[in-house]
Parts: sequence; structure tokens; C-alpha cells
Amino acid sequence: MGNTRLLAAGGALAATMAVAAPVVTLDRAVAVPAPARGPASGMEFSAPHGEVEAGTPIVLSGRAGYLDRTTGNGGRVDIFFRKGQATPKVYLGSATAGSSGRFRFPTRANATGEYVAHYQHRKLAVTADATDFLAVYTSRAVDRRLFSWTATNLSCLPTCKAVGPDQQISAGPVKVRLERKCLQPKSGGRIGFTTDQKNAYRAGDLGWRDFPQGDGPTEFELKPATTKGHFYLEWTSATPPQGQFSSCDITFAVSQTSMDKTYV
Repeated sequence: MGNTRLLAAGGALAATMAVAAPVVTLDRAVAVPAPARGPASGMEFSAPHGEVEAGTPIVLSGRAGYLDRTTGNGGRVDIFFRKGQATPKVYLGSATAGSSGRFRFPTRANATGEYVAHYQHRKLAVTADATDFLAVYTSRAVDRRLFSWTATNLSCLPTCKAVGPDQQISAGPVKVRLERKCLQPKSGGRIGFTTDQKNAYRAGDLGWRDFPQGDGPTEFELKPATTKGHFYLEWTSATPPQGQFSSCDITFAVSQTSMDKTYV
């Protein structure tokens, strides 16, 4: 009897302990750490800045691979050219990227467009791409008429004057052709390009040419210090002897050679 009661009591205790056992539940998600990221790869790539004339030798250069490393970036860089985003690429050749990732590719600029570089690491599955734009032009010398003036049978007493409009010219010399024919010898004057509204002549100014008594070349150059102003001519006939007339035929034309630029 005693044993039976003891077993029963023990069973009740076991049951009580089983009921009292805590229940564990997961009411919050456990954060999973993100996988570690490898070093970032990329490319620095550039063509010459600005613009160049067609046929100019250029060097395309850059650096590719793991840009935060100075070694271990050896690989191959293929170079392409295309006129625009919608046009196909033309393969130009390849360059070798050294361990630092630096590379150079010499070529000639023949057209305006984009240079495209594609890098492939020598051993790893690492690639990078970059582009750069270059404008290319052709040029030719063009002779442009800037101003001309013609008059006949002018007395030029006291003085004949011709004033051109204000205009912009290119830097550099201008070519002048001046023809004058006066009945009276020693008739002279001057011609120039100036910003001065009073058209004051200064000896030694390369923008002027002086003909004190009319003698001098028919064709010559002026070298103005300014590119904005107007052309001016004045001519004075020598006083004729009593009973004679003064008369001048004068014509002059000014032109300038400049380079005409066309992008290709």
C-alpha cells in the first residue's frame, strides 16, 4: 500500500513538472549578416581634351581593374571607335594594362566621336568599360573680303575720307590693295584700322600705313592690335598751280586670310 501511494505521488509530481515546463517561441526574426563584398572594379579613361585637327596623333590612356589597388590589375584593354551611340563600334586595337592597371593606346584622330575601352583582367572574371568623346575638324585657308571703297574724280581738297562700318575681324594681318591716281603729284594720305572715333593716326602703329606724298606700295599688310573697329582712309590732294585742277581716283580693298574649320 505504501509503495502504491508513493508511486502515485511520484507520477503526480512528474505530471506537474511536465505541465510547468516553459514554452519557448520565436517572436522576432534573427538578422542574417550580408555576405562580404569584394573590392570594386572600374576604369578611368580619357582622350585628349578639347578638339584636334584630323590626322593628329593622339594617345588614349587610363587605368582599369581594382582602382583601390596599385598591383594585381594586369589585363587587356580593347579599344573601339564609334561616331555616335546608335552607330556600330569599329575595333581599333588593344593595349596591355600593367599590374598597376595603367594603359596607353596611340592612334590618329580621324573623325569626331566616342572612343570605347573594354578591360578584361588577365586571370579573374573582372571587366570594366568606359568611353570618352573627342571632336575632330579639318581646316582650310579662306580669303575673305572685309571692306572696299572706290571713288573717282574727287577733288580731295581739303581731304577725301572713307569710313567703314564697325566690324569684327580675326586676329592677324589684313591685306590691303590701294590704287590711287591724282592729277597733282605729292598727293598723299593714310589708311588704317582703328577703334578711335576721331581716327587719329599714331606714327609707328602697325594698324596704319602712311603715304605722306603718295609714294608707296600698291599692296601691303596692316597688323592691327585690335580685332574690333573700322577701316578708315583719308587722302589729300596737293594744291594745284593756278588755273589747274585737283582730281583723284582712289580705290582700296581689304581682305584677310582665316582658317575655315569643319568638323568631321
